[in-house]
Amino acid sequence: MVRVTLRLIWLLPAMVSPLRAQPTLEAIPAGPAISLGIVRGTVTAGAIAVSNARVTISVPSLAYFREARTNSAGRYVVKGVPPGGYRLGVASRDYGYQEIAIQLSDSALIRDFSLAPETEPGRWDVIGNTAGEFFDASDIGILLADGRIMYCHDTITPVIFDPATGQPFMAAGSDLPQGCMNITLLPDGRPIFVGGQPGSDPGQFRNAVRYVKAYDPVANTWEQFADLLNPTGRWYPGMARLADGSLLAMGGGTRPIAERTATCERLNLSTMTWTWTGSMLNPSEFSPSALLYTGEVLATWSPPQLYNPTTGQWRPTGPLDQPVRGWPDHSDHSLIVLADGRAVVIGIDRANGGPYSVMSEIYDPTTELWSPGSSPALLREKSEVVPLPDGRVLVAAGDTELANPGVPHVNGVVKWTDLYEPATGVWRRMADMGQFREYHAVTLLVPDGRVLTTGGTVIDFGNPPNSTDVEAFSPPYLFRGVRPQIANLSDSVVSRGGNLTLTIAPTTRLTSVVLLGTQATTHWVDAGIPRRVVLSVQQSGANASVTLPTDPSVLPLGSV
Repeated sequence: MVRVTLRLIWLLPAMVSPLRAQPTLEAIPAGPAISLGIVRGTVTAGAIAVSNARVTISVPSLAYFREARTNSAGRYVVKGVPPGGYRLGVASRDYGYQEIAIQLSDSALIRDFSLAPETEPGRWDVIGNTAGEFFDASDIGILLADGRIMYCHDTITPVIFDPATGQPFMAAGSDLPQGCMNITLLPDGRPIFVGGQPGSDPGQFRNAVRYVKAYDPVANTWEQFADLLNPTGRWYPGMARLADGSLLAMGGGTRPIAERTATCERLNLSTMTWTWTGSMLNPSEFSPSALLYTGEVLATWSPPQLYNPTTGQWRPTGPLDQPVRGWPDHSDHSLIVLADGRAVVIGIDRANGGPYSVMSEIYDPTTELWSPGSSPALLREKSEVVPLPDGRVLVAAGDTELANPGVPHVNGVVKWTDLYEPATGVWRRMADMGQFREYHAVTLLVPDGRVLTTGGTVIDFGNPPNSTDVEAFSPPYLFRGVRPQIANLSDSVVSRGGNLTLTIAPTTRLTSVVLLGTQATTHWVDAGIPRRVVLSVQQSGANASVTLPTDPSVLPLGSV
């Protein structure tokens, strides 16, 4: 039986947010005989009715909570509400959240709302630090099964950070220094470290190693596995997870002259040993790559190519619409698989490559062609790219590759942050990061809906890093009033095609339930499961039943 371990499962709406102060409200009066009131109104945007807007009535403790949805005419009604003081909130996607305090008697209260486009910029906060460890090069970040994050740059001094408490923990170190590796999660939840060099000094590049080892966060121990087959090692190999959960290691630098290789090998999870497979079309290193819904692996650097796990062979696919990029050995973009099966790359080097002006491109696996996407106000490469549960993508920081980009920067590196909507191509600027962070930063989505980042403050290899801060970004969806939480989950290990039951508190009508692949990042490349899967839902009151996909290419064996 194929099993999938759940790490991140989201409800939309999905989180209760204490981030904004709420109005002081009166308690519901006690007593055996209470006349009940009605709250009704209309929700519009301009002169247009907003259907399916979420209207909530609650007290701060949530001892009382009711929800309604607007009809096609934008009207809502909530009957049988006891007299007292409440907060009345209205939320609809792409519109700004509105909330007012109301005082209800035993009669009807009419409150209309006129919504405006969403302007909430989110918020960055320093929530802790990495216990004195500076992450300035060869950094990795990986979300563990218990919601903590493992940060590491050489496997000697790893730090485990708890987003819930803001506290770091110095984990046990490995006996073998290993930096400039790639990482992902084994299906049992252990991070696995592949290739690299014997240390974290980014100036070496010539000492590629074959090491493969995993960290057990429960036992706080390391386990060594069979070495990679490539006799000259793999410095920053590419990594992809196949549908059966096996891992594909591709390319990477080799010793002793830092020459890239095109060779590839696969890890058998049953034996934890490697076997040779077909070589890439050209030498490469940590190419952005991901398993497509077609079952093939798309690697985008460079040129874009497809790996067939059945035949073990690579073949060319359509070239990027903007094919001439600046760096000959590194990519300038991140890769995400969208819920509809397409893929998007985000990032563009416009300073040294062609005269390009589009920061995203969309890949259609049915035609194997790329098409221009859209761009934010500030073009950049090697940003921190994080898929969010609502289908949007956070794109933070990045390098403009310009001496004077016209905004605050250090050597072209900016604090600028955007929210990108792939479905519409719309970009919206968010709050700036607190620190300038270049591409060695590691940035991850965590279970409470925030996005955490640390590292990358060195900016220039000639200068030391200047911060161990961990910053947390609270996206706009955390500022949209009362959100239910998963009070109970029937299982955390389920089969493809299986059912999962969720108990939700407070009871509310769900917009959607999604699975998000666990991130495993180094630089701007995610070697985890960079995808968002929307599940089919049946709901009855506080209970919801979801069905997992049966297609292993949509839901590969592993952690989500």
